[in-house]
Amino acid sequence: MRKIALALLLVLIPLPASADPEVVPGSQINLVARDARIPITVSNPDLEPIEVVVVAESTSFRLEVLEQVTVLIPSQSTQIAEVPVRAIANGPVQLRVWLEVNGEKVSEEQLVSINVNYDVELFLLVTFGVLMFALVIVGVARTSIKLRRRSID
Repeated sequence: MRKIALALLLVLIPLPASADPEVVPGSQINLVARDARIPITVSNPDLEPIEVVVVAESTSFRLEVLEQVTVLIPSQSTQIAEVPVRAIANGPVQLRVWLEVNGEKVSEEQLVSINVNYDVELFLLVTFGVLMFALVIVGVARTSIKLRRRSID
């Protein structure tokens, strides 16, 4: 009778379960550089700190993931992992992200939407350079015209 009561108690009393870390879903990211780090938020609902490897994989040729990132997440907390990527071409990309511990997958895959515009940075720099050059040319021309007028008078 005691064994049955003990077994019933063990079934009815919930034991504290170990919760797995997970990737927190985020919003769409606009990537405007050729090389960048994509922020991925990882949460640990467990009572112990845990070290995880953030693994990312691009679903398109437009974005290349350079390496996996190892992150130590404190207990009942979140941590931001920055995954290094390289833009190959412009356009929308889905980044598939999951967590591994000792080579075992411990979380669900999350999709991160990224809009790649890697040449925007170069375009803005070139445009700024051309505008500065044009201002210098206009300034030199204006100054030389003023000096000619003064020498004539």
